[in-house]
Amino acid sequence: SAGDVNGDGLDDLIVGAEGANPSGRSNSGKSYVVFGKIGSSAIDLSTIADANNPTGGFVINGEAIGDASGHSVSSAGDVNGDGLDDLIVGAKGANPNDRSNAGKSYIVFGKADSSAIDLSTIADANNPTGGFVINGEVIGDASGISVSSAGDVNGDGLDDLIVGAYQADPNGDNSGKTYIVFGKTNSSAINLSAIVDANNPTGGFVINGEASDDWSGISVSSAGDVNGDGLDDLIVGAYQANPNGKLSAGKSYVIFGKTDTNAIDLIKLGDNSQYAIDYLGDKNANTLTGTHSDEIFVAGAGNDTLTGNGGMDVFNAGLGTDSILINASNIT
Repeated sequence: SAGDVNGDGLDDLIVGAEGANPSGRSNSGKSYVVFGKIGSSAIDLSTIADANNPTGGFVINGEAIGDASGHSVSSAGDVNGDGLDDLIVGAKGANPNDRSNAGKSYIVFGKADSSAIDLSTIADANNPTGGFVINGEVIGDASGISVSSAGDVNGDGLDDLIVGAYQADPNGDNSGKTYIVFGKTNSSAINLSAIVDANNPTGGFVINGEASDDWSGISVSSAGDVNGDGLDDLIVGAYQANPNGKLSAGKSYVIFGKTDTNAIDLIKLGDNSQYAIDYLGDKNANTLTGTHSDEIFVAGAGNDTLTGNGGMDVFNAGLGTDSILINASNIT
């Protein structure tokens, strides 16, 4: 879902096409916003992108050759607080400030009309309009590989953003980084280097991956308010991680919302800001069964069954109708 981008009371959709060639810019990519509607008639994206009479939504054209904008797309929530939901578009192949494949992400502010948006206008250094750009930090990081709304992580009333950079190297090659970008009302560009500044981090905070080749940040999302403190939390995937010696079994981390801009290192698993998830559901009806160890379960969108087998387990129900099984035989 893209949220309600045009303010008509219906939720809208966003569709990415990273291989598209707008205005001859090979693989710069396109994203299409499809306005919500009541009927079941098919939608042809060519009508949305029609230069003379766009209808049913609007197109977002990539900025430069090879950017692959639209590889990851999501609702951004209401980042600028104007009452319309905004969008985030990742361009993992972009080269901000001549940093090859550092990646970019673009915030596109919600609007009611169907006029096309060129991401170059959002990234214009002199007069950015219609949103703001988030410039990647280091050559080859591929920031924007995954993007999402983060919810309101810092509790200031504006929705925040989460951007993954799975090939960043904070704790070894390709350990990965994830950036939380706090919501704001203006169109000035954000450089992720400002968020990671060791002396004065501003505009958000960084989450540093745990170990080489974990690829943390390959998947990122808001997690809602998992711990009930009134701040939205985050989930970061590291699908190449090796928990307990299990090669490439993967890890997911829940990061609790916070108001400061201090960096988080996933290697510090004892820190109160984050936990590693042992069992994570998806959109299907999952059966998640634990061991005798202390474990964390997070259900997904389906109707899940979560079963502990002893230890000090933590269970988090998801969007479906979930069952949590705790009985004398699995309590130690």
